[in-house]
Amino acid sequence: MQGRINGEVGDLTGNGVLSALLNFAVGLLLLVVLVASRQVTRDALRALPSMVGPTGLPWWTLIGGIGGAIYVTGQSATVAVLGVALFTVATVAGSTGAGLLVDKVGLGPGGRVPVNVGRVVAAVLAVVAVWVGSGGRDAAGAVSIPFLLLALLAGAAGAVQVGLNGRVSTATGQPLVAALVNFVVGLILLLLIVAMQALLDPDAVGSLRPLSERPWLLVAGTMGVLFVAGSAWSVRALGVLLLSLIVLAGTLVGAVAVDLVVPTSGALVNGYLIAGIVLTFASVGLAVVRRRVPPA
Repeated sequence: MQGRINGEVGDLTGNGVLSALLNFAVGLLLLVVLVASRQVTRDALRALPSMVGPTGLPWWTLIGGIGGAIYVTGQSATVAVLGVALFTVATVAGSTGAGLLVDKVGLGPGGRVPVNVGRVVAAVLAVVAVWVGSGGRDAAGAVSIPFLLLALLAGAAGAVQVGLNGRVSTATGQPLVAALVNFVVGLILLLLIVAMQALLDPDAVGSLRPLSERPWLLVAGTMGVLFVAGSAWSVRALGVLLLSLIVLAGTLVGAVAVDLVVPTSGALVNGYLIAGIVLTFASVGLAVVRRRVPPA
């Protein structure tokens, strides 16, 4: 649902970056209220600066919001073209490929996770799912390759974001604090991008006026809070790759339903896409089974 709503906001405003900015602004407002309302989260936020240093959290763990900004911008710009289901399959391909690397180098809070055959096959299956899911389109180019690549990049950025936010969540013990830092960093980046757009071409910034008739679309920012906080909390136990696949398993059916009930001009739910989804679910099962099998 967040993907479809962000796509609609991007279409209405005429600027995917502006749509992402609104998403982050609403999410940050909600997080400020949530963090300020609880003593434990307020204490964790105040203690965070003292945790950053050579013997604590590296400073770069605080910039996970950059990946989130890239993800939401890609979501806003591509969903209306690709459809929610194909966008989801493409982003999971990006996130699983990046997830293998993030787990391998230990960027997440769970430490290094070795690359084994099962994890590689699971990631490859996700990439194959993108190829299969994009089949069956007409030669007129219903699938835009640049937009498909942007969705893949968004997925990879999201994987890095999850790893970094997970480290902040583990250090503070509060996923909401990690989410707050994420949204602050992402909002700053998006503000800079929109400001640069305004300087180079004021007409390219878009307009908020069309949203006055559909303000409920801003609810997508609250969905982003649920995703960021939830992933920051669970990534330590699951790892980035497995978390990415499990998130996909929980969203693909709903994504297809959205495309069927409220289709866009670029959305096409057909046998190819369903086959791609089946392959993606197979990669989820394979990653889970391989993770549960003890080493020989």
